[in-house]
Amino acid sequence: MLIWQNIRRPSCQLRLQWRYFYLKLANGLEIRGEREQLTALTVLVLAYLATPPPPVSPKESPGELVPLGESLPMPHRYALEFGGLAPAMKLTLQELHDLAWVLEVAKTPRFPWWQQGLGWLALGAGLALAVMLARLPRPVEMMLVTRLIPHSPAKLTTPLPSPPPTPPPGSTITLNTVTTLPPPPPALTPGAIQTVPLPQSPGAITSPAPLVKTAAPPELQGVHNYFRQRWQPPQSLQQSLTYRLVITPQGTLSRITPLSPEAGVFLDQTPMPLVGEAFMGTIPKTAKIQLELAPDGQVRVWFEGWES
Repeated sequence: MLIWQNIRRPSCQLRLQWRYFYLKLANGLEIRGEREQLTALTVLVLAYLATPPPPVSPKESPGELVPLGESLPMPHRYALEFGGLAPAMKLTLQELHDLAWVLEVAKTPRFPWWQQGLGWLALGAGLALAVMLARLPRPVEMMLVTRLIPHSPAKLTTPLPSPPPTPPPGSTITLNTVTTLPPPPPALTPGAIQTVPLPQSPGAITSPAPLVKTAAPPELQGVHNYFRQRWQPPQSLQQSLTYRLVITPQGTLSRITPLSPEAGVFLDQTPMPLVGEAFMGTIPKTAKIQLELAPDGQVRVWFEGWES
């Protein structure tokens, strides 16, 4: 017989079939019946839990010795009547709770077996129809392609200008004589090269005049001392590295600007302090300088000005 549903708890097990049920309790009691009897059993157990009678305690005789293994407290048991489906029995509170739980789960309404069969039949028919439709040849889709033909250009309605009048035969035409002509260029001697200055285009860029470098004041002598003691040129360095540094009054760097691509590449190989790290004494104001690190190990510091 096909099992439709199997509900299990620690102290009981309920198996539901098409029209019958099978209930097995922890003490070995087995109850079988039809689904209608399971509904009556559910109502009976739930009503019992609503107003349970007092638990039945084991009887003890005064002065009677109890073996050590049976001297532990025994759980209370509740007398339960199954209404003719099975003999009355005593269950603990845990067994009674497990029994009510499986009966409550089995109480969930389900469709009759014949309705479930119809549902599976309809599902199978739908799948078969979908497979047949997928295998049918698809009709050829016709696509109409149209081509736009450009219209002929509109005819010009504006009249063309008339040609100049033709002078009558025998008439004479007087031409104006040009008297102001530029002087001819001087004659070149053999082997001489004439240089003509080209006019400068409006967008031409003139190279700026070289900046005059000013030596650093005594207040910035700490910059020169710091880099002179630590600068060790890399072997692959071919030209000087120039940086623009902004130094705060506390003697820390606030900005580092490489002034050449090589200066950016070799920045990690220079003894450049971190931004915010004090590397010299205090100065009166924020100073802007240029630092030049030469490949031969020399250090030059040029002063650009104080910032307010």
